[in-house]
Amino acid sequence: MNLCVFPLAWDFALLLACSLISAAVVEHTFNVADITVQRLCRQQLITAANRTLPGPTINAREGDTVVVRVFNKSPYNLTIHWYTFSPPSIISIMK
Repeated sequence: MNLCVFPLAWDFALLLACSLISAAVVEHTFNVADITVQRLCRQQLITAANRTLPGPTINAREGDTVVVRVFNKSPYNLTIHWYTFSPPSIISIMK
């Protein structure tokens, strides 16, 4: 019985090590500013991140650490909604 448990323990340790090694730090910078766009034959002022609408996509895997720096160059106070993304609690951000 001990001969079977030992290889299984090594397999488990190897899988655990591989999952820890694959985690990455994914960094993005959002420059939020007002831009003028042409829509339906008229110009309109909009607020966009990195001059794109909708804003940039963040691609990450489970276990990755995501770092997003937001620079608000717009004259408005903004709120970013993180759809399908669970940000950490405010306590871990303040550390």
